Amino acid sequence: MNYYFAYGSNLNLADWTKWCVKNNYQPSVLVEFSRAFLPGYVTNYSHYSSGRKGGAANLRMLENNLSGTYGCLFYVGEDCMNILDEKEGYPNHYDRKTVTVITEAGVLVEAVTYISAKHDENEFHQPTDEYHDLIIDGLSSRGMLTDRICGAKDDQEIFDCGHIIVYGTLKRNNARQDIMPGEFLAEGIITGELYDLGSYPGLTNGDREIHCEIYLSKDLANHLTYLDHIEGADLSPPYYTRRIIPVKYGEDKIIWGHCYYFNQDTNDYSVIQSGIW
Repeated sequence: MNYYFAYGSNLNLADWTKWCVKNNYQPSVLVEFSRAFLPGYVTNYSHYSSGRKGGAANLRMLENNLSGTYGCLFYVGEDCMNILDEKEGYPNHYDRKTVTVITEAGVLVEAVTYISAKHDENEFHQPTDEYHDLIIDGLSSRGMLTDRICGAKDDQEIFDCGHIIVYGTLKRNNARQDIMPGEFLAEGIITGELYDLGSYPGLTNGDREIHCEIYLSKDLANHLTYLDHIEGADLSPPYYTRRIIPVKYGEDKIIWGHCYYFNQDTNDYSVIQSGIW
């Protein structure tokens, strides 16, 4: 059993079912596993589909892993992979690529996805509203952001925009709120263990619910460089390390953002049982 990462029309199970029925395949072979995030790739409409009569979603690799693409992870067996190959026109239209995605549980998983083999990644082909809406529905129905695919429809790649997750003194009404870059978006919940380090907290791996805040950055590379210095993530060895993790908020909505983890021994510190700093 393998994993397949969908970021385009296959997010819409009604459209997937329609295609399978038309071609005498069983749609249930595609089994949903988890919402997921693919760092290091931006979504665009650089592939032209004659069947869709317009642009179709594609991926372009970024120079760093700071931003990424929202999608869904599916279980696929050999039969399903053969069906996906046919639907995606592999190998003449789309090619297979193995990528590493982050699940909604924060686990790194290798998966197969499809990237155009026919069109240059910098091209732009206007999608039909019908096709574009399939992707919008697939993402929004799973509580995921649609800003990236909406930007793609306007031929705008969102490559330096992302989210930052804070749980301590950078939160609102805390000691360093005035130096926190970005725009406050929402309160959220992440999973871990929060330690009281005295005048600030430190996050480590764990199973406890930790209360946090989500910030939107439209200058992500520069903001993270700034925060790396603030958090000592640029030291050797680093005082904190930065990771991309999932954060839940609202009514089962999810965002992946950059968060700083304490990188020192915690034996002399007490756990914050409430998960709130």
